[in-house]
Amino acid sequence: MRRLRRRAPRLRYKGLRVPPLAVAIVIALFTSFILGGGIYDVVDNPPSIIPGPRGWIAIHPYMSEQTLNESLLAMLFYFLSFLGLYLGYQASRVSYDRRRAATYLFLGIGLVLLSISGFYYLYFLKRSLL
Repeated sequence: MRRLRRRAPRLRYKGLRVPPLAVAIVIALFTSFILGGGIYDVVDNPPSIIPGPRGWIAIHPYMSEQTLNESLLAMLFYFLSFLGLYLGYQASRVSYDRRRAATYLFLGIGLVLLSISGFYYLYFLKRSLL
């Protein structure tokens, strides 16, 4: 006859479960903050607009300087590019649903193209002010 032993209750620590999407968003926001010049904004405290030859301008004319508005736009464009790349990745994960995969892929490509064109326009504005 088998002896019945009483098992000690197992205590399992499940820990903090963080969804992967939340981790990806936090990493994208942090990277956008760093690449967009967030540390420069915190340390140097640049103005949001500066006086120009014909009024106030939001883009600093020198390449080595930037305004707060310019930095926020750069952060937004970086985040949009990360979001577009993430949507392109999600399109490959839902390949069984062709309609959703195509929607994710086209949205991702559109966001990446929007961010690239936004960066180009910012650069063009900065060069035209010189």
